[in-house]
Amino acid sequence: MFGFLKKKNKVSATEEKKNVETKPPIQVAFERNLEFLKRNALDVETVCNLFKNQGLMETIRIGMTDFPSGEIVIADPLVYLGNERYTHLLNRKIPVGAYPIELAVCHSPIAGVRIVAARLKVREEDVCRYEVAMPKGTTIEQINEPGILAGFGVDAGLACFCDGTVAGEYDTFQSKWQQERPEGNLYDDYFAELFAESYREWPQVQREGGDFITWEVPGTGHSFSMFASGLGDGFYTGFWGLNSEDEVCELVIPFMNSEYFI
Repeated sequence: MFGFLKKKNKVSATEEKKNVETKPPIQVAFERNLEFLKRNALDVETVCNLFKNQGLMETIRIGMTDFPSGEIVIADPLVYLGNERYTHLLNRKIPVGAYPIELAVCHSPIAGVRIVAARLKVREEDVCRYEVAMPKGTTIEQINEPGILAGFGVDAGLACFCDGTVAGEYDTFQSKWQQERPEGNLYDDYFAELFAESYREWPQVQREGGDFITWEVPGTGHSFSMFASGLGDGFYTGFWGLNSEDEVCELVIPFMNSEYFI
């Protein structure tokens, strides 16, 4: 009896290994990437490998984002930005001003052209370490406590860095737009053409239809960028890049470990 069970388990293990070996490369990479995204640590070498102009990788700057309050939200701009229940200010502030947004683009042979990471550049200085961007009012020591959510959800395949004040202005815009067009779809009827224009201008670094825009909230004078979140919907974490004085040099969102997809 026991011998039979042992033989059955051995066959099952063999079949399981065979199933893994026959998975499409994109599925294997996707599963490995899910584990990568669960990490609460990010090292300097990994970020350097993402934001490099070498081989199948390149880094582009897509525009400036305004921070009139210096407080930051990272969110899905179509589903959650401006919604107080789902978007929260981060635990560190930056000096008031406008800062560039950089995207790490991978020309993957198995996933196509993908944005694998996004970065808000605050200071052109060397980063000494990375730390999880926590919600305002919390510290890094609370990262594993119940009810503390360090990260943000994506349900529309897009993400953004946005000032807290601008997030409120954007919420006012989209609410007004929807009230005036109760049957309309904000992406299909408004943003889709802007993304298409972006693709026509930068066809070599994004998929057809467009993966990023820099856009001014009408009537405010404040702009921010929206960009595709790697492979799409999921849960992502932001990381502060800090210098030796513990000052913010950048804020990074990794979407994909490019090494898995090359």
